[in-house]
Formats: sequence, structure tokens, C-alpha cells
Amino acid sequence: MILSAIVTVPAGLAPADFTTPIAGEPALVRAVVAVRAVAPVSVVTAEELAGAATECLAAHGLSDVPVLTDPSPLGDGDGVLVHDVRYPLAPGELAARVAAALAEYDAVIPVVTMTDSVKSIAMHGIVLGNVDRSELVIAQYPRGFTATALSRFPHDDLAALTSADLKVGTIAGDPNAFVVDLAHDRGLLEAIVTAG
Repeated sequence: MILSAIVTVPAGLAPADFTTPIAGEPALVRAVVAVRAVAPVSVVTAEELAGAATECLAAHGLSDVPVLTDPSPLGDGDGVLVHDVRYPLAPGELAARVAAALAEYDAVIPVVTMTDSVKSIAMHGIVLGNVDRSELVIAQYPRGFTATALSRFPHDDLAALTSADLKVGTIAGDPNAFVVDLAHDRGLLEAIVTAG
């Protein structure tokens, strides 16, 4: 299977969110490196963030990684790995496992067990009770899609993927592949990376 990869940088981020180093490497660099060993990678971002993304990559020896402001086409080949810069500690090993699982599925989502308490709430914030967590998981990035699956549904619309006539599979995620608020969680990320 011929794969390509993209790293998305959402429009709501400030340049400093993804270019400021976290224990030596910015979130953008960490995300690109995580998928680059598996497939050729491009960065997709809003036009106003493209300059900052390009400069950041060049400063870390990744000037060969294209920065695109138009997400289509999202790569050549049979499948695409989609990563999100807000998951900067997702390891390359997870990307490799997602890519390998694409041989069996139209879409592959890494997941971890839900451990937080989940409540059902009614109008005005009244707590109705606990939600059974046994069937709940937390979806992570990077995610894998065949070219057909990605062309039919957005990568972040999991409900559409699972309701379509597509074979969607999950693999075991990674405890470090969690979403962060890049503007506020830098201290936490530094501590995790430093602790090894």
C-alpha cells in the first residue's frame, strides 16, 4: 500500500502554540517526525499560519516538508495518515501500527480506554447519573484512511465513517497520544518529555 501523511494545524491556533519548543522540539516538528518515518508528509494549515509553519520546519531541518493551505488533494496513493499537531507526544510507533492496520480496514482509529468519570446531564446542568464506560473509548491521532474513505468523509467525522458502508477498525492507542491545549499545557508536556 502506498501511503502519504498529513499533519493538520487548526486555524484557531496561534503560531507560538505550535512553534515554541517543548523540551527542545516544537509540537509541529514532533507531529511531523512521528509520521514521517511511515510516509511522505505534508503540513496542512490555514493561510495565515503557513509562514510560521514553514519557518518552524526549516529551522529544524525539515524544509523539504511542504506546507499547504488547500487540503485537497490530500496526497497520492492508496491511503493517508492524518495527524493533528495538538497530539504532539504521539509516538512514531503508533503511526506505524496505524499504517499496518490499513491493510485490513478502510479507516483505522487508535483508541484508549475511557478512565474518566462520565455523567449524563439534563437541562440546567442537573446530573442524571453515571454513563457506563465499558463501551466508551477515547479516539486519538494519527488516524489512517484509505483514499476512498477519506474522499467520502472528513477525517474528524467519526460518526459518518462508522455509519457508512466502510470497514472501520480500532487499534490500541498510546498513553502519550492525548490531545493538549498547546497554549496552556506546555508545562505538563515538558514534564512528561523530561521524565522520559
